[in-house]
Amino acid sequence: MVANATLPEELILQIVSRATVKTVGRCRCVSTVWRSLFSDPQFAKSHFQVSPKHQALIFLRDEKLKRVDFDLSNTASFEKESLVVRDLKAPFGHTWLRFLRSCNGLVALADFGQFLGKEESLFIWNPSTGFLKKLPSRRSNEKFIFGFGCASSSDEYKLLVGAKIFSFKTNSWKPIEMPPSCRRFDRGYGVLCRDALYWRPLYPVQGQDLYAFNLEKEEFSIMKLPEAFQTGRANSYSVIRDHRVTCDGCLFVMDETPVWDGGCAVEYHREFWVMREYGNSDSWTRSFGVKIPCPKQSGLRSSPLNFGAISVMETSAFVRNEAKEEEQKLMSTTYYRYEEENPHMYMIESGSCQKVVYEESLYCLA
Repeated sequence: MVANATLPEELILQIVSRATVKTVGRCRCVSTVWRSLFSDPQFAKSHFQVSPKHQALIFLRDEKLKRVDFDLSNTASFEKESLVVRDLKAPFGHTWLRFLRSCNGLVALADFGQFLGKEESLFIWNPSTGFLKKLPSRRSNEKFIFGFGCASSSDEYKLLVGAKIFSFKTNSWKPIEMPPSCRRFDRGYGVLCRDALYWRPLYPVQGQDLYAFNLEKEEFSIMKLPEAFQTGRANSYSVIRDHRVTCDGCLFVMDETPVWDGGCAVEYHREFWVMREYGNSDSWTRSFGVKIPCPKQSGLRSSPLNFGAISVMETSAFVRNEAKEEEQKLMSTTYYRYEEENPHMYMIESGSCQKVVYEESLYCLA
């Protein structure tokens, strides 16, 4: 019998890289050698690429952080099960907290404490590992636009706040030239797709498009919306409710059009348009649509739902409704199906506009 037999280090790395973040954390406690091995930045990168994807929704309710885990590979379970809402502890205050977006399991957030006479605080946080990095002051009060992402070719993370951009390689802020229309971006939170951040106009009208910021070149440009948005929709009350990235890595926009009867909205049509070929505005394709009935009290100035997309697949969507605000331990899902097209949409009642979706990872930024 062979005593003290050990596996080759390369094989150990391959095995553990396919484990969950929680399991890797336990492996780090085995020995100092394993702690060093599984804390290496290159291992974090390979782990994120090959480990099973696990997503979670973090949101703020009554100044308390909450977390909901979900499995997008099994959306059918949303019809039968309620999602569990858990309390989440964090090493920072929550009073003026704002989630600025996430990238590779890292969440950019801000505490705009100027309202209380305090200095603004900006952080990068990994909810899975507890990693937290406070950024140096940017010495500016402008905060009408936000964005966080990684330039893949240089592997450089950057945070855009107001008219300044922070580089995690140089650990410093620098000013950038902003387009005149940037103050009209909706909520100002940029969506990361490939190496660019995207914003939609606050009040989309005929002829308006998405604005893009290339993280590598640090330049703004315009991305054309689908041709259907440019013609015939100016007076139809259609609104671009959200834009995100599909599970396949494609940019999409979610459009809403109310159907009126006697001055009241009786239902809302939600359409999902996907850019099949990245960077090619001619490749926008209507993926599917869903019809959602409205409560009887819904009128001209009231919308029964305030949708935001969490994830979109080829013929299904997972969305949240921010309009419902109530304390709950279970988060139920509402299932919608449009018989004419056979798509599926699952809606959760998150009841908070301060939220972020992230994928678990081991990443940290020195």
